[in-house]
Amino acid sequence: MQQDKINQTATIKTRNIIFGMILMFVIVHIGFHATYINQFPEFQKFNWVHHIHGALMGAWVLLLLLQPILIHKKKFAAHRFLGKLSYAVAPCVIVSMVFIARHNYQTGILTKSAIDVMAIQSITWMQIVMFVLFYSLAIYYRKNSYNHMRFMIGTAIIMLGPPINRIIFSYFPDVSTVYIFLISLYVKTGVATALFLSDFVKKKYLMPGLIVLSAFLFSDIVFHARYSDVWQAVGKFIVNTFY
Repeated sequence: MQQDKINQTATIKTRNIIFGMILMFVIVHIGFHATYINQFPEFQKFNWVHHIHGALMGAWVLLLLLQPILIHKKKFAAHRFLGKLSYAVAPCVIVSMVFIARHNYQTGILTKSAIDVMAIQSITWMQIVMFVLFYSLAIYYRKNSYNHMRFMIGTAIIMLGPPINRIIFSYFPDVSTVYIFLISLYVKTGVATALFLSDFVKKKYLMPGLIVLSAFLFSDIVFHARYSDVWQAVGKFIVNTFY
């Protein structure tokens, strides 16, 4: 009887996660359909860096969707296989994010000042840092399903930013660029806050949720300080080191 209760609880949690990952998948699809997918097959505004980055990010989103489904279906061998596959996919995702950031900087400075471009890239680099942090912790806690799951959810929340930006930009063109960024940042932080509060109310272990929430809050602070001497110095270091 006790084992049945445990299994039932696990199933409910998995269903909630699956629903969240499906919602993320839909948001990502809507956002990138408006600015990328609908360019098929010409893709005149994009190069190989965009295509490789898009394929890798799409693969990551698909992994995030499939993994809880495999757990729900008790396909644990397949779940472990995809988990090991992520050891190759995740580093490629990180490298592609760096290449996209470099490309955006190089094209950005053609029309904007380096200060403005480095300010905008505060979002990009915080996404890279958070992805590395959350994925590293997820792998470190791979044998602790509770912690592992929450840090992987953290990488899913990161995925919401770019499509939300594109949805607002495409369907609400009158919204200021700064407000678009702020809405995207606050939505991600709001999701992280809601998950943390859910764990708090249910008296669950708070450490992973607190780390995820703190990272998103810090990302918001960095954006608001994007023109500060500190961030501009960080931006110059990034440009000199990676670009």
